[in-house]
Amino acid sequence: MPTMEDAQQALYDVLNSGVQKGLLHNAAEDAWLDGRTVTVAGQRLVNFGSCSYLGLEMHPALREGVHTAVDAYGTQFSSSRAYLASPLTGEVEEALAEVFGRSALLSTSTTMGHLSALPVLIGPGDALLLDHQVHHSVQMAAKLVRAQGTHVDVIRHSDLGHLERRINELSRTSRRIWYAADGLYSMYADFAPAQQLSELVSRHEQLWLYVDDAHGVSWTGRHGRGYALEHLSAEALERTVVAASLNKSFAAAGGALLMPNAALRRRVLTIGGPHIFSGPIQPPMLGAALASARLHLTEEVAKRQRHLLALIRLFNTLAREAQLPLVSDSEAPIRCIGVGRPPIAYDISARLRDAGFFVDVATFPAVPAKRSGARVTLTAHHTTDDVRALVAAIVEALPASLAAHESSPKELNRIFAPQLRGRQALLGGGTGEGQGTSKGGVAVLSRPSPSSRLRLERHNSIRALSPFEWNALLGSRGTFTWDGLALLEDVFTSGRTERPEDVWQFSYWVVRDDDREGRAVAATYFTSGLWKDDMLSPKAVSVEAERRRSELGDPYWLTSQMLGLGSLLTDGDHLYLDRTGDWRAALRLLLRAVREEEERVGAAGIVLRDLPVPGSLGDAGLHDALVGEGFARAPMLDTWVLDMDFTTDEEFLARLSPKSRYHQRRFVLGVEDDYRVEILRGGRDHLSEEELAHLHGLYRNVQRRGLALNTFPLPPQMLSEVLERPEWELVLLRLVDGPAQPVAFGVQFVGDGYLVPLISGLDYDYLDRGCYRRLLLQTVRDAQRHGVGRVLLGMGADLEKRRFGARPEPTSVYLQATETYNADVLARLTEDVRSA
Repeated sequence: MPTMEDAQQALYDVLNSGVQKGLLHNAAEDAWLDGRTVTVAGQRLVNFGSCSYLGLEMHPALREGVHTAVDAYGTQFSSSRAYLASPLTGEVEEALAEVFGRSALLSTSTTMGHLSALPVLIGPGDALLLDHQVHHSVQMAAKLVRAQGTHVDVIRHSDLGHLERRINELSRTSRRIWYAADGLYSMYADFAPAQQLSELVSRHEQLWLYVDDAHGVSWTGRHGRGYALEHLSAEALERTVVAASLNKSFAAAGGALLMPNAALRRRVLTIGGPHIFSGPIQPPMLGAALASARLHLTEEVAKRQRHLLALIRLFNTLAREAQLPLVSDSEAPIRCIGVGRPPIAYDISARLRDAGFFVDVATFPAVPAKRSGARVTLTAHHTTDDVRALVAAIVEALPASLAAHESSPKELNRIFAPQLRGRQALLGGGTGEGQGTSKGGVAVLSRPSPSSRLRLERHNSIRALSPFEWNALLGSRGTFTWDGLALLEDVFTSGRTERPEDVWQFSYWVVRDDDREGRAVAATYFTSGLWKDDMLSPKAVSVEAERRRSELGDPYWLTSQMLGLGSLLTDGDHLYLDRTGDWRAALRLLLRAVREEEERVGAAGIVLRDLPVPGSLGDAGLHDALVGEGFARAPMLDTWVLDMDFTTDEEFLARLSPKSRYHQRRFVLGVEDDYRVEILRGGRDHLSEEELAHLHGLYRNVQRRGLALNTFPLPPQMLSEVLERPEWELVLLRLVDGPAQPVAFGVQFVGDGYLVPLISGLDYDYLDRGCYRRLLLQTVRDAQRHGVGRVLLGMGADLEKRRFGARPEPTSVYLQATETYNADVLARLTEDVRSA
C-alpha cells in the first residue's frame, strides 16, 4: 500500500513533468525590475504571474522605508521576540491596527502565523472544521491542533448546509467550534460566502471563524483591510480571527494575525510556538511594511484599487465576449482560464510566453488534474492595452492548444460545468465546436482537426464485441476473457440486485487505426461502481473505517462512485497497447473518452490499476505518458504468480527454500489426506440454496478479514452464476473426520494455459487444521490436472504463497481525482490511526 514516500514520489513525478517542460521552477534573469515585465529564458514578458496586486513593490515610499530602516537598524535584528523585539516591530503593529481596525500581531509569514495561532486559539475541548480547499498552510497547522486532542474534521468546499449540520452535531460536546476557510481561494478565485457565514455565526454562539485572507487584503476593502473584514458582519467579526499576508499585495514581507480583541493577541504572542522560538521580520522589510501601512491610509491606495478593479472588469468583459472558459466570474485579480488536461495547460502557457506573456499553470495538486488552467494575476502595473493584448493572445492560443491535444470547447464546457454554474463558455458556437468567427473584436475558437486516423469504439456490453478478437487481445491475462466478462455483466447489472454496490456499469473501448485496416491499437474495459475510499489504504486504516461505519450505522460512509480500469473482481493488466502502432495517441484518445465517462456516471475519480511499475520491461514509456496526463502513481499490493514448471511433488519441493520445503512436507503435503475433495464443473453441477448459503458464509468469513484490499462483499448470486459456466470450477474441501459441510472452498477460472483461483471461503474454526494451505495445494493439483503453465494467485496472503514458490509481480495504480473531499476525510482518518 502507498507510503508517505510513495505519495511524495507521485507528487514529484507530476510536478517534475512541468519542470522538464521549462514551465515550472523558472528564474527571472533581469538586472532590474519594473514590476510590469520580467525576463525568462532570454525573453522579455509582460508579467501576469505576480501576486503584488497593487504594484506597490516599486513605490518610492516603500523603497525609502527600506532605506531608512536599514540605515537606522541594519540588515538584521537577530533575537527571538520572546526576549527582545526590533524597535520597528511595535510601530508596524500599531500602523496595521489602524489599517485593519483591530489588534494586529506580526508573524514572519502567514504560514508561521497559522502555526502560532491555531494551537493556542483552539483547545482540546473545541472542534476545528476545515473547508477542504482551505490553504495547505492552514491544514498543516491543523495537524498540531489535532495532536493536542482537538477534534478536527473537513467540510465540503463552501457547503454551509454541511457546515451547519456538523455544528449542530458537535455543539453538544464542544466548547467552541471553529471553521477555517480562505477569504479568496488562490486558484479559481472564488470568495468565501461571507454573508451566509455571518448568518451562521449569529445563529450559533459557539461558532468562531478563522479566515486566511492572504490573497484578499490590500487590493480590496477600506484602507485595504481585505475581503473578510470588509464583508463579514460586525457580529461575526467579534468571533473571527483573520490571517493576512504582507508578502503579496502589501508588498513587504511576513504576515499579520488580526484579532478581535487584545487578550487573544496577547495569548498567541506569549505562548504561540513560532513567536517564541523563531526569528523576526528583519528591519528592511519592517521598514517596507511600515511605509505600506501608512500608504494604505491614503487616497493613493484607493486609486490603485479602483484602477485594478477596472482591469478586472475589463478582463471579465473581454473573456465573456470571447466566450472563454473563465472558471470564476468573481471580481478578483486572480483569473483562471480552464483548459482541461495538464498537457493543455502547459501548452497554452508556452504559447502565451511565445506571444510575450508570463502566466502561471494551475494544475494538480492545486486543482484536479483534468480541470487545469492558465492562471492569470492582474496587478496595478498593467494597462488596459496589456489586458486586451493578453485576452487576444489567449483567444488565439487556446484553440491551437486544444487542437494539439485533441480536445474541444465542448469538452471544456463539460469538464468545468460545476465551476461555470450555467455560464456557457461556448467559444464561438452553440455546440462549442463551431468554426472560427469574430465577436466583440476578438476572434473566437474553432473546432480542432483530428491529428490521426485513429477511431474509438465504445460498447456497453462484451456481447457487442467479437470473442475471437477480444480474447486475442486480452484473453490470456486473467479472468477477463469474453466469457468471463459475460459472467460479470450477468451478476453486476441493474435489476439483479438491490444493493447499490452490486450495480456496475461496463464500458468497453477499442481504438482502431484506419490506416492499418482497422487494427486495434488499444483495447480495455472499465467499470464504474461504488468503492470504499479506504480500499487501497493500509489495513489499520480500513479497520478504523469499518469501525466508524458500524458506529454510524452507515455502510456507505466514506464511499465514492469510481471509474476503474478493469473491475474489482479481476486482476491483471487490463490495458492492451500495440507498441508497433501510435499507442500514445491511442492512449490519449482513450483517456479523453474515459474522462467523458467519468462525467457521465458522476464518478469522483479515475483509477488505472494493475499496470507495470516504472522502468520495468512492460512499462516502455507508459509511466511518463500517464504522469504527463496528470495521473499520480502509487504502488499496489504485489500480485503472485506460480509457474507450473514441475510435474511431481519432488520437483515441486526442489524449487523451494529449505524452510519452505520443510513447511510443505509437514504442514501441507503431510495433511493432504485429511481432506476429501469435490470438484464441481460449471455448466454441469449445481448446489442447493442451503449449500450455496453455507459457502457464501465461508466467503464472508474471509472477506471480513481481508481489509488489506477493502471491498464490498460479493453478492450471493455470484456462486450460482459460476456454476452455470463451463470455464469455472468450484472446489469443495471436507475434513475426513470433521463436519459433513465443507470447511473450505475455492472458485477458480480455467483459462487457456493458466488457472485463476478467484474466490475462497474458510471456516475459521478449522484454520488450525491447515484448510487454507490445503486449498492452495488443491489449486496446484488442479493446475497439474489441467496442464496449465501458470497459476495467477492474485493479491494477499503473501507468506503462504511464497512458501508455495510463487513469485511476486509488483504493480502500480495511477489515480486522478476530480472530487477530493472524501480523500481529505480519509487523510484525517489516516492521521488518527497513525497517531493512536
